[in-house]
Amino acid sequence: MRRALLALVLTALLAPAAGAQPALLALAGAELLAPHLSRAAPFPRPLAVAQALTAGDPGWQALLAPLEAVAPLGAPLPRQLAASFPAAAERAVLAEMGEAEPGRMQHWMAAAMRLGARFGARMGADDSPALAATAAAEALLDQGALAAADGVLATLQGPAAEALLPWRAQLARRLAADAAAAALAGLVAQRTGLSP
Repeated sequence: MRRALLALVLTALLAPAAGAQPALLALAGAELLAPHLSRAAPFPRPLAVAQALTAGDPGWQALLAPLEAVAPLGAPLPRQLAASFPAAAERAVLAEMGEAEPGRMQHWMAAAMRLGARFGARMGADDSPALAATAAAEALLDQGALAAADGVLATLQGPAAEALLPWRAQLARRLAADAAAAALAGLVAQRTGLSP
């Protein structure tokens, strides 16, 4: 698809019809940005280029606008989110336990409770919304179901929810990048007639 799109852009740039050029430049901007959305690294420059190339098209601009908050920091990959989740989940369980400055024993208890909940032992899961939600979210993350994991974590309230805010902000950036990538692919396919 990239070669076909590049051929369209080159044709437009070499063609005398000036009206066709902005639309194809917008497509080129989308294609330049697309690979960066599936990476973890920040992408402010590719986003700026895509915005410049799509400047005259409100449809493209509306699609790119949510990425302004994502581009400076990038978006962690699903495997990175899954790897960083256990520490965030432990902080949530500790916060729900009311441990402002947990010691070694509290960390051990929270880890044991999480491990038990993950592998089917109840060990307080009935009394701990944080324990139940983090165990369910961790299983969903292992399946790659990022939006479902976020939905489970969104049910938490109070100190446990606050403890998860930094991790959920990273998840939100990945979800935004994935949504933008899908929308970009769909818009490119719609406007070119090429399949994504």
